Amino acid sequence: MTTRRLVALVLVVVALASGCAVRVDSSPRDIPADDRTLEQADVGEGDDTGDSRIYLLSPGETGQQRQLRSARRDVPATADVLLGALFAGPTQSELDGRIGTAIPTTVELLSTRPVGGVLVVDVSEGLGDLTGNALLLAVAQIVYTASEVDGVDAVRLTVNGIAEAWPTGDGQTSTTALSVFDYPGVAESAQPAFPAVPVAG
Repeated sequence: MTTRRLVALVLVVVALASGCAVRVDSSPRDIPADDRTLEQADVGEGDDTGDSRIYLLSPGETGQQRQLRSARRDVPATADVLLGALFAGPTQSELDGRIGTAIPTTVELLSTRPVGGVLVVDVSEGLGDLTGNALLLAVAQIVYTASEVDGVDAVRLTVNGIAEAWPTGDGQTSTTALSVFDYPGVAESAQPAFPAVPVAG
């Protein structure tokens, strides 16, 4: 094949390839609803959308203890915003799905302050009015949600700037920084159920 023919062949291939290329839009455009396949992800009953997660309470069946359940939020995963979403409580659709919170509506998030890998979370009075499992779940909700923030390994929870002792999953109390490892089994597992092992018959 001569050089001229080779060059001509290359030009034809380039022209065909450019005709099949994806064109870049010069301005925003609406996408028809039928083509929005990425927006049709199943988020589950009562869940909001977004990439950030807060931790609320599962509905809980009769006689079963409630657990933490992650709920998506379309907010930045910064400490103030994410914890603000937690303290705002469940959305109406989550309430309709019996998703709840152990954090009283009277308790307010006052401030957050990172100190290395520890996030100091200061709240108003009222959290300590809870007792037993309700207090454990409320503290765990704060710890789990705060741990969704990049760089946060543990949480020091204070009330009006004063450190208090908080319950941990082993039945003890602690005045030190708390992590998700202090609350084993409190949150629902994201691990799918394994199929039953077949029994030889």
